[in-house]
Amino acid sequence: MATIREVARLAGVSVATVSKYLNGTKVRDANARAVEEAVRALDYKPNEIARGLRKSSSMTVGVLLPELDNLFFTQIISSVDAVLEERGYSTLVCVSRSDSEREQRRLDFLRRKQIDGLIAVPTTAASDFVTLAGDLPTVFVDRVVSAAVTSGVRCSSVLSDNFAAAYGAAEELILAGHTRIGVLLGPDSNYTPLERRAGFLAACALHGIGEGDLFLSAGAYTVEAGYRMTKELLALDDRPSALFATNNELTIGAVGALAEAGITPGEEISFIGFDNRTLAEISHPKLTVIVQPVAEIGRRAAETLLGLIDGEAGGGILHLPTETIRGESVRRITS
Repeated sequence: MATIREVARLAGVSVATVSKYLNGTKVRDANARAVEEAVRALDYKPNEIARGLRKSSSMTVGVLLPELDNLFFTQIISSVDAVLEERGYSTLVCVSRSDSEREQRRLDFLRRKQIDGLIAVPTTAASDFVTLAGDLPTVFVDRVVSAAVTSGVRCSSVLSDNFAAAYGAAEELILAGHTRIGVLLGPDSNYTPLERRAGFLAACALHGIGEGDLFLSAGAYTVEAGYRMTKELLALDDRPSALFATNNELTIGAVGALAEAGITPGEEISFIGFDNRTLAEISHPKLTVIVQPVAEIGRRAAETLLGLIDGEAGGGILHLPTETIRGESVRRITS
């Protein structure tokens, strides 16, 4: 088995330079290329356990998510892993299945693996999760913990500006003349659905549309829930003239229900979806959707966590703006 000294000799650099490169520290481009070529030629495998002991670090970051059959979460993992790999970290992913007891067991497992930090989308309230995480550097994605709770705890949050996203969707429909709007909402136990609900209602209130004038349906963030809620709204005698689905899975379910009913978005009923850019582009007509900067969220979450691991103070909340992709699924009406 090759040693680090052999790598250094073949690359024509010092052992210290090889060590810096393998630990993710910036070295000169020419040296980096030489070390990389030597590592490949010798099939060198760093002793990660010994390296971790020397640095008092496992060079591993945990990622704890509610589920993996959600496009948002899988894209987050991909972006997070790309950033961490550049810094020499490995990623260990666990799933809570939206079960608080399993979540605690998965967190205990990650801590036993001596992870250096954690990126989490907790099923439990984020403020409760802070207690479970203890002194472990933690970055929340799609969740926020108040500054009072995080006092003295190294944790931060990175997420979309969910309030502004839903506010913008409401204005898009209202300015097109819609006042009877159906809104497919997520569970009211999580921060994100509550923020999207609040943003939508705030825009409606500004335009004189009360909550009683809207058709609000809440359920799980699943395709099945989106389909069911849309079917229920379509069955009403005085059904809404527009629908807004507040997440990717709800959007897929709603589009399926509309298609089954023979309704083309933008004709009988206007429609705005969330996150599914691919579905929006292949639909006919193309859908109007609110799109989160998912890759950017993952990247900034990883960078923020690396800062916490290096000793930076926590408590920060980073809201990233969403984008409205306009299709032809919003029809202007005059009454």
